[in-house]
Amino acid sequence: MNDRDVRILGVCRFSMLGRGDWKAYRNQPDEALEAIYLDQSRDLFAPRRLESRLATFEHLTLRSLANQSDADFRFLVVSSDRMPDPYRARLEDICRGVDQAILRFLPPTHISDAIHEVSADLGMDLADTVQFRLDDDDCVSRDYIRRLRRHAASLWRNAHFAVSFPAIFYCVTDGPTEGVYNWFSPFFSAGAAIRHSSRTVFDYGHYAIPTRLVAVTDPHFPNIVTHRGDNDTPRHAPEILRKRGMSKASRSDVARAVDRHFDYLSDAGMALCSFDRILAQG
Repeated sequence: MNDRDVRILGVCRFSMLGRGDWKAYRNQPDEALEAIYLDQSRDLFAPRRLESRLATFEHLTLRSLANQSDADFRFLVVSSDRMPDPYRARLEDICRGVDQAILRFLPPTHISDAIHEVSADLGMDLADTVQFRLDDDDCVSRDYIRRLRRHAASLWRNAHFAVSFPAIFYCVTDGPTEGVYNWFSPFFSAGAAIRHSSRTVFDYGHYAIPTRLVAVTDPHFPNIVTHRGDNDTPRHAPEILRKRGMSKASRSDVARAVDRHFDYLSDAGMALCSFDRILAQG
């Protein structure tokens, strides 16, 4: 397999309503879904949350993809057709500036069904496509696509495989544990990728992926993961962060990473992940 023959599709859920790996939908019958959608809508479309997510999506997530050293990929952004019109227009405007972005506003659906539907529309056969996932408040190294393509090409004789970039800057941007942490976490969701003939990257719990597929980890190309008090994942106590193996990143750690991997970050992006505070230290 030649590197250039590898097709790559990224997927991001932006305030999407529908079944997936969220706890709210777990083991719920179909007749209970509409009530769940109404309840979830209040949280997903709260102005404060949407303002926060639009900022991170524009200045971190999309910024990282718009500045890839290898621009040959597609990035599917799945959102809800129930999103309030002003925020829908802003999301459309943000995505319009990134050639690789494909934005879809869909009725409540399973994220995997959305991927199958849109990939078919694009003429992308999942059996011949590497899929990766990325949340709307995280970002990847500028060489992420280039490196993912290289690993995929070397693994291609395996019909099904997975790739992870486990070096993470975990950025807690508010609260008592505020700070930037080094974290080694194989198959954390940010940038987790698979190739599978019929399943999507969301059909697996991300930490379960290496128990199901041939898997490779590359620790040399880090991701940035942000966390604040209004995130979907609850805030963790200091002892939990330590138990997970997180340690405070130094100024030199961050400076080296910005120079090698995240030189595309604007002042707004640096502030959103708290890198600016670390670099301002003497």
